[in-house]
Amino acid sequence: MSSVGRFIRQVDNSNHFLSAATVAASPAVYAFELVPDASNVVGNYAPGYMATASAALVLAVQQAVNAANGSSAANLVLRDMGKTVRAPIASATGAIGFFRQVQLLNPLVGAAGVLGAPATPDAYTNYLTFYVPVVINGVCAAGTGAAIGALHPVNGQM
Repeated sequence: MSSVGRFIRQVDNSNHFLSAATVAASPAVYAFELVPDASNVVGNYAPGYMATASAALVLAVQQAVNAANGSSAANLVLRDMGKTVRAPIASATGAIGFFRQVQLLNPLVGAAGVLGAPATPDAYTNYLTFYVPVVINGVCAAGTGAAIGALHPVNGQM
């Protein structure tokens, strides 16, 4: 197993689902960004820690929902990027949690529904790609601000 393999986990796509409407309704609760530490040369894998969505990411999600092109939360989808990361929350010494990388898309707009641009809305998020907390083996990451019951609309048991 490679060094990166220690931090990611393959998950069968048939046993979980992701709800863009739930994330779009509360991005400050469900959206997280990986803040890499100084020794991280890859940038989008651990080592690092998960921080709650920045103000810029929350605003970008809200703009995607309220876009002038007739967008709404019902039109948005979350593309599963195929990566689950195990990382501490809020600081390098925080509680450990699992997070699934997703990308917020609007299929009604051009360029395959991709929103944003490189480093948009901030340095940790490209093309509205971020992480959502997931339940692994029945355990929800402490400190994510969401109870296990509240996470069910976002993702099923993994």
